[in-house]
Amino acid sequence: MTFWNRLCTWGRQIWSQWSSDPLERCRWIKFPATRRSRSDKPKDQLARAGEDAASHYLTAKGYTILHRNIRFPEGELDLVAKWENTLVFLEIKTRETEQFGSPYQSVSVGKQRRQLAMANRFISICRLWEVPIRFDVVSVVLPSGQQPKIEHIENAFQAGDL
Repeated sequence: MTFWNRLCTWGRQIWSQWSSDPLERCRWIKFPATRRSRSDKPKDQLARAGEDAASHYLTAKGYTILHRNIRFPEGELDLVAKWENTLVFLEIKTRETEQFGSPYQSVSVGKQRRQLAMANRFISICRLWEVPIRFDVVSVVLPSGQQPKIEHIENAFQAGDL
């Protein structure tokens, strides 16, 4: 990264910290537990590829990705994004085939409860109590050598459902 790119990034970061948009300020909070998996296991590589495909898909739809792979004691938030003025917590499920059903079908009630607990923790850290939130599921099927099949389920579950 060149000096000018770093300077521009730093300037945007400083400017956004003074922004009136709380979601823009949240974008620059550093979570110490954020890290990318370095595992070479095929399962982890498939999950990473699915998250990348989902991230590109959502960015093309107009979402702003705020954070990726935030780890909490309850689990991991795959993606946290901004859609208009809404904070969106996205669970990404990836499979190679749909032989055993669509990937989104594996999001159990227990997983939904953990997502809710992690979202509450995230909201507390970022102080976003007044911002509307939504829970989405992105289902990615990555057959080898073919284009990914992505299905985005908006508002897949709500806190009141649990």
